[in-house]
Amino acid sequence: MYTITKGPSKLVAQRRTAWQQVQQQLDGGPAGEGRPRPVQYVERTPNPRLQNFVPIDLDEWWAQQFLARITSCS
Repeated sequence: MYTITKGPSKLVAQRRTAWQQVQQQLDGGPAGEGRPRPVQYVERTPNPRLQNFVPIDLDEWWAQQFLARITSCS
């Protein structure tokens, strides 16, 4: 098991805030002062092999791994 110290947790908070700002701008929110809007890349012809691709929820995956570790130790 590991602990997130102050330095890395601050970095994670900064990245989360920056990503939330990008998401708001992509959704049509106001752009920052003097900053251009982010550009969202969209495939013109999607790859047919990726048609059924389903991204995983990493938070859920980590939670399952954590619970599996706990139950295997009990």
